[in-house]
Amino acid sequence: MIVCSCNVLRERDIRAAARRGCPDAETAYRSLGCQFQCFNCEDHAEELVEEERAAMLPCDTQAA
Repeated sequence: MIVCSCNVLRERDIRAAARRGCPDAETAYRSLGCQFQCFNCEDHAEELVEEERAAMLPCDTQAA
């Protein structure tokens, strides 16, 4: 699914950037050679990064 129409970034691109260690959406975009343009996608992109980063936490950390 396309998350950012301005940069034609897909959900899988942003999730992959988060799994590579990008701590937030802005850093994820930069790692993909992009930057926010209209900012309509910013909240959704941030949610995707947060989901991926949370999934990488050890099990006992998620329960806290």
